[in-house]
Amino acid sequence: MFEQLVGKLPVGIGIVDESFNVVYLNDFFLDRLPHELRKNYKETPVTDLFHGQGKFLKRRLKSVFVLQHPSFSYWEQRPHIFPFKSSRPITGEETQMYQNMEILPVKDKATGQRYACIFLQDVTAQASYFRAQQKLSEALKKEHEAQRKLIRKLDTAQSQLIQAEKMASTGQLAAGIAHEINNPIGFVNANLNTLGQYASHLISICDGVYSHIENFNDELNEQIEALYQSNHYELLKEDITELIEESTDGLTRVKDIVENLKNFSLENSEGVQTVDICTVCNQLITLISAQYSTPQYKFDCELEKVEVMGNPGPLKQALMNVMINAAQAIDTKGVIKLSVQESGDRVIIKILDSGCGIPAQHLKRVFEPFFTTKPEGQGQGLGLSVAYTAIEQHQGKISISSKEAKGTVVEISIPKQPSHSKDNSPESVTEPSDIVQEEV
Repeated sequence: MFEQLVGKLPVGIGIVDESFNVVYLNDFFLDRLPHELRKNYKETPVTDLFHGQGKFLKRRLKSVFVLQHPSFSYWEQRPHIFPFKSSRPITGEETQMYQNMEILPVKDKATGQRYACIFLQDVTAQASYFRAQQKLSEALKKEHEAQRKLIRKLDTAQSQLIQAEKMASTGQLAAGIAHEINNPIGFVNANLNTLGQYASHLISICDGVYSHIENFNDELNEQIEALYQSNHYELLKEDITELIEESTDGLTRVKDIVENLKNFSLENSEGVQTVDICTVCNQLITLISAQYSTPQYKFDCELEKVEVMGNPGPLKQALMNVMINAAQAIDTKGVIKLSVQESGDRVIIKILDSGCGIPAQHLKRVFEPFFTTKPEGQGQGLGLSVAYTAIEQHQGKISISSKEAKGTVVEISIPKQPSHSKDNSPESVTEPSDIVQEEV
């Protein structure tokens, strides 16, 4: 009767032995297993039953067996430990289950055998409520921001006029901060490398001592054995190298982002100079992908360098504004392709995205200052206007082709060498065409 009660509980209960083999699963688990695994799940390694999270589960289970302390995992940290679905009681809609997991050490008093008991709780409803509250809070913040915008409406014109100066100051500040961050990154990286070497030496020493343990007398042998077990040497040995490697990889990513931010924000000299468009584009992808990670970014250029004579600051700002617009147009998944090619005495830069596109009625207004289709408080309508002004200053042209719900293509054409006579031809806004369907 007790086993029937446990089997019907609305929480997942699983028992795993020290070899990580499954001993028992209640109905909560069994009903969600594939049919072919339900009958023969016993004595099956947990890593075989749940491939996707096998490594994570094994690590948590090993920690419980070694330390004999419970292990917890909450949905905020790892939402979907097991690939289970959850059904809404009223609508019947199935969504990915949000789960809280607790693993407890258990010991059979009769046999002395140690087990780990996995408790799994479906918290999809609570998670949905929490996320709904978060969205409501964000909506309230946006509404508050919209009210502030209305209050400051009389100051808008003046604030827009000094926007360019603000961006320049922000770029200098960002570059200064990036420079300062480089110093601690340097010594932390050096310390991590040294720590890795120290850890390797310590492990070698400990392994060497343990390999000669039989040469010691019985009392010393037992003391060394107890010391190794009490400090969980095998667990430490397995984890320490991986932890140092993960930290080094993360630090390298931070270093790359900071370096690109510094290089992108500040130039050593002002005015017209040689600008490598390929380098600028690679820096842009690194910086924007750090903030907008949803799209897949592609860069296409047959040449290692494509250089033009121009002012780096405005050119970078123009390309950044277009790229940010492309990234913001993609909500869930999509592709942004940045391509550079030479065409005679000009350089052609294309930014293609598979985002939401631009409605036909808005296409002819996209370069107007202060025109935006974003909600109040989320955009000032200056991104493409600033980009157009910068490209025009370099005697270039910018054109946009877009299909709603299909994507957008922005094409920028600038001369390699500016001429004395400036071509002030208006911007080009083309009608939706098949160019949006180009393979990205």
